[in-house]
Amino acid sequence: MKTDLSQVWRDACLRNRDAIPQLAWLTDLRDSALGVLTDRGLPDSAQEEWRYTSLEDYFQRGASSPASNDPAGQAQLILPDGRAVLPTSADAALPAGIEVHSLRDLSPELRTRAARLLANTNPDAEISALAALNLALLGDGLYVRCASAADTPPALHLRLTGNSSGLAQPRLLIDMAAGSRLNLLLEHQGAAGTLTNVVTQISCGTGSHLDLLRIQDLPADGLLTETTHIELSQDATLSATSLDFGGQLVRQDLSVTLSGPGATAAIHGAFLVSGRQHVDNHTTVDHRAPDTSSREIFHGLATGHGRGIFNGRIVVQPGAVRTVSALNSRNLLLTNTAEIDTKPELEIYTDDVRCSHGATTGQLDANALFYLRSRGLSPDDARQALITAFLHATLALIVPEDLGTRVAARLQARLAALDGAAG
Repeated sequence: MKTDLSQVWRDACLRNRDAIPQLAWLTDLRDSALGVLTDRGLPDSAQEEWRYTSLEDYFQRGASSPASNDPAGQAQLILPDGRAVLPTSADAALPAGIEVHSLRDLSPELRTRAARLLANTNPDAEISALAALNLALLGDGLYVRCASAADTPPALHLRLTGNSSGLAQPRLLIDMAAGSRLNLLLEHQGAAGTLTNVVTQISCGTGSHLDLLRIQDLPADGLLTETTHIELSQDATLSATSLDFGGQLVRQDLSVTLSGPGATAAIHGAFLVSGRQHVDNHTTVDHRAPDTSSREIFHGLATGHGRGIFNGRIVVQPGAVRTVSALNSRNLLLTNTAEIDTKPELEIYTDDVRCSHGATTGQLDANALFYLRSRGLSPDDARQALITAFLHATLALIVPEDLGTRVAARLQARLAALDGAAG
């Protein structure tokens, strides 16, 4: 079912195409994406995957100028409003083994690799309407090539900012060579009123290893939709941590495809919602080869009138024998007015697998609170101690350790400011 705004957005895309940098090698891909957007329309609550999240306000706010490309921002590999801003000083020098390019400046060889990634937002699956919207208006983006096989993985910080009044459309392509290693920090920030639709595609070559930390800390009125696909080749390893602190409405769609034997994925996430925040995490882990494994744990914390959603899906395809996979959703409600909806799913199409899933939702243990208070902690400190312990499994995975310390400090500040926590 198409929303009433679908035609508005299609017309806006057509009006803005001439203002977007014209890259000949992108023309066919952009035209195909516009066709998908036209045929399928924008997502709405009539679709099962969107039953808890309405994007009507999101699309209403962005329809006036969906192709904004404000070049504000600099250095530190910051992507302001979807444009690639490359390092401009020695302080921003790239680690050894890392190449970063704008999509406007790719060599023929890299252009071929980038086009392959762009054409496969999620291999063997239909491109989503939001990914199609991003591609239909694509005029720039960032292509990162990692060839480093050092014992100490290089660290790369990509910050996405949305400073425009329209819709920012960042596109990230991460291409990891066989045997390479990378620590990647992907940070979402923005000014008041930011409106962002970002698509990230990561290809992990044979035997590569990626540590990915995603932090979303948008202003209170920030709106974000995020589509991320990661493909793991043979013996590739992924350790991904996702943290949501801010935003008014946030929707993250993460898909991980284990396409080669021996591929391994560990995914941890945590979200904190308060006030009227709405954070929706959808994940799909797709096992397509034998002898693959995955582990996924998401922690949710809600207070005030905040609403959190987690939908985790594990798929084991025919022939993916000896798959080992586990999925868990653990949630805490700090007020009677908060809400968390959780839905773990298993789809298994072969034998000889070990897969499990589960979900829990509850409140802070009154006996534990009483014990901590009997040891001299204030009510607020006791609550924060239990919440921090609840999220420890996610925070402990952050690398490097000093970054984990900074994230934990940010978490403590966020917890202290949560409205309704005392309720």
